[in-house]
Amino acid sequence: MAAALPYGGVRGGQEGHGVLTVLRPRSVAVLAAVVVAASPAVAGDAPRFRPVPAEWREAWSVPADFDTGTSFSDTPRHAVSGDAFAAVTREGGVRVHDPRTGELRRTVPAAPAPIEPITGVWIAADVLVVSRGARDRADKTVEGHDLATGAVLWRRAITVREVAPNEDYAYLGSPIMVTERGIVVFERTADPAAAYGLDLRTGAPTARTTYARGCEMRSAATSRSVLLLSHCAGGRLQLAALDPRTLRPAWTRPLTSPFAAMEDAYLSVTTNAEGHIRVWIGTNDSFYAGDGHPLPDARAATGMTDPDGWSPPLFTGSYSEAIHRREDTPRNRWPLPAYLMSLDPGSGRLGGLPLDVPHEHAILLGAIRDMAFVHSTVPGDSRVIAYRLGYGPARGPARFGGVPASAWPAACSLLTERDLSVFAEGYRVLPGTDDLAGTTPAKCDWIPLTDDGAVISVSVEAVSPSSAGARKLFTAQAAEVKSVDAYDPTTEGPGFLSYTAAHPTGYFGATIINVGPVIVRLSSPSRSAVRLISPLLRDNLLARYRPGVRAPSTPHPRGWNHPADAVFYSDPVVARGVVHAASDDGTVHALDAATGAPRWRFRIGGMNARHLVVAGDTVFAANGERLVALDVATGRLKWGRTMEAGTIPVVSGGRLYLWVRFTELPDAELVALDRATGRKLWTFRPPGDFAAPTPLIAGTLVHVGDPEGTLYALDPRTGARRWRSRVGGRHDTIHLARTGDVIYAASETGEVRALDAATGKVRWSSRVFGPVNFRPVVSGGIVYLADEDGTTYALDTRTGRRLWSFPAMSGEDGEGWEPVVARGVVYAGGAGGRLHALDATTGAERWSAAPGTGYSSHPTVAGGTVYLTDAQRVLHALDTATGEERWRFQTGGDVQTRPVVTTDFVYVGASNGNLYALPTATGG
Repeated sequence: MAAALPYGGVRGGQEGHGVLTVLRPRSVAVLAAVVVAASPAVAGDAPRFRPVPAEWREAWSVPADFDTGTSFSDTPRHAVSGDAFAAVTREGGVRVHDPRTGELRRTVPAAPAPIEPITGVWIAADVLVVSRGARDRADKTVEGHDLATGAVLWRRAITVREVAPNEDYAYLGSPIMVTERGIVVFERTADPAAAYGLDLRTGAPTARTTYARGCEMRSAATSRSVLLLSHCAGGRLQLAALDPRTLRPAWTRPLTSPFAAMEDAYLSVTTNAEGHIRVWIGTNDSFYAGDGHPLPDARAATGMTDPDGWSPPLFTGSYSEAIHRREDTPRNRWPLPAYLMSLDPGSGRLGGLPLDVPHEHAILLGAIRDMAFVHSTVPGDSRVIAYRLGYGPARGPARFGGVPASAWPAACSLLTERDLSVFAEGYRVLPGTDDLAGTTPAKCDWIPLTDDGAVISVSVEAVSPSSAGARKLFTAQAAEVKSVDAYDPTTEGPGFLSYTAAHPTGYFGATIINVGPVIVRLSSPSRSAVRLISPLLRDNLLARYRPGVRAPSTPHPRGWNHPADAVFYSDPVVARGVVHAASDDGTVHALDAATGAPRWRFRIGGMNARHLVVAGDTVFAANGERLVALDVATGRLKWGRTMEAGTIPVVSGGRLYLWVRFTELPDAELVALDRATGRKLWTFRPPGDFAAPTPLIAGTLVHVGDPEGTLYALDPRTGARRWRSRVGGRHDTIHLARTGDVIYAASETGEVRALDAATGKVRWSSRVFGPVNFRPVVSGGIVYLADEDGTTYALDTRTGRRLWSFPAMSGEDGEGWEPVVARGVVYAGGAGGRLHALDATTGAERWSAAPGTGYSSHPTVAGGTVYLTDAQRVLHALDTATGEERWRFQTGGDVQTRPVVTTDFVYVGASNGNLYALPTATGG
């Protein structure tokens, strides 16, 4: 067991092991690398091969019990040297490991209150430096410990003054920088920044300085100096190395950059164990030696062919990023693995070797000559991984390291015309251009011959020396996809995951597939194409890499699901055996309610189709550009109008009512249209900025609230105002409900009124405590309201007297919903995703349940079951009598629609583009 060192004490102890995974020297999961090429040395007639850097081999790993900080001003939670690897624990202590074996040498435990926990750690020479104190507090403590024994050498209180709201940041970086020659503390980070130096072994002050005004600075520490990158008024850029003892510059170097004139240009400076420097300004980087001299500007990436010329890694990222081939989004960076990028200081060339971690989940913590320490942030498996550099013979023009170029399949050979024909006929093959090593292209696009077709793209993401390595990388990438994007659980299987992601131009579907040592990605703007072709691509890979092996069968959920090409935001509508739904790419879908078979589809045009209603023989649908009326049976266009619909259309008495936005003005108007022809009948424009309450139809009048707290009654034929009444404060949105001849109006500030629908006369006024942003619900002589804080109120419909209230959120801010009332029960959302079932008359709680964490959709009650979706994308079915869960179903995407329930199915649309029909009795 490792020795635990009490705060301030010195105690030796046996070295031991923590929770550690150690891998003996062997190659593990090394995927796709930079070209590794070298010529053999020749002595006489006998060829001799000189080993070159070939791969990063995992040496050991431990669970990451720390985070890497969230801003420039965070202190580091880890430290690396040739003698130790140290990390701050979540409890506020420090664990010190042997850097080569991972053995836990000792711990500095969290101190008892009132002593602050450790929040930062550094190693310099034989001293372990720690800082104590919360990030948001100015007063902190810095301590020096003997690295070998843990004994406290010195302790000093410091103050790091916070930047006031009226001040500008001058220094953005860790307030404490530690080197072998001393410690630098930035006591003031506002303009002008100020710093002082401390002796590493005694903690005694050595120097103090204040920097010039009008400069923004970033920092990094080498073993003997602190680097300051400054961007000052007038576009002056400078890199300087400070002596930590004197705070005087050992050298300075003026810099030039096309981004120098930008006030908010991105700045970054990093260094490695040998003092080589990477400076990043805007989107350009440059490299310098430890004495400030610029290194040669040869920017092409290369293999690490010289066993002696390469320095420890400087940074990690995707290979495309490293060689400046950046694309639109981080998820498009290619290939898949993270690369540890090293520098040849003699030539200025960059070389990189891959890891078995996706590029978006690898953070370089530090490196020594032949080892690198990486924080792998793969969701569900955050770890510190120590890699050892492995050497081997040159393998000729190996592509991206570890495997020969011949092992990379040509992407265009992975699909055939017959495969593509299951979706559409007629494609032109276009090989990709990302053949960085000059070998067979690893990307391929199939271009449709018609303008309305969908492009199919395949990219080879990685090729590993082993199937196990590829499987590890695939598992990590699948975890990332599930944590960020909406995925399709109905097709998921071993080595196979489909998902939907947003792109600046819309949405696209994709599948990532792992067979043997290869990882391939198929993508298309058509999710139907992805669903049809991806299994065929997997079959082709199996035939190539695992002949005779068939894809494992995937259990399909009961019911059906339809893959649209975009998110569903509007509630589906079920009418006459057909489900009507609008996806966010401007498409209206009509599907058989029992089987999901398409009846028809209509493209409105544009995006954001979020408003849909079915009335009689017509489907009315709208997005941000157009309103259309479609034949309910065929989808034929009856009429269309160009307008930016702000609300769901309301149909009544041969007319269609909806709010219309004006992008060029801060207001909107209520429009009445002839439902048969789309002809505009009248408009009504209230004063004030736009808010979007749906028009409420009440008998012979149209009742609508404006964003200024006023309720209007309008003639439905002409739009003439019959009466108006102030029911809220200025800038109050009004939410309305009606029963009989009474209108109930709730304002955003909590005012509640009952008015005569015909005359506008106020029958009573009341008030609730929280802001009301949901429609009141009237049932059984009671008006139910819910405020934003989760409190549900019950008011008497005759008098407005409060009958009861229930604070479901327990004083916490949270998401609420309009009250859901069914068969004498009110369902209210509570803190932590808890659902409360309340007696509608008394407010007494009948039961509560926590089916998930947070809410994604409002609940629906039908047939003795409550249906709702949680923030983890799970649809729950609960018994209304007991709250017990009857079934659950993982949708794979955020559910923005309210569950729509019929006798046989519950219908929901998700952000993965799936419209689900699940059996009400069993779910999926």
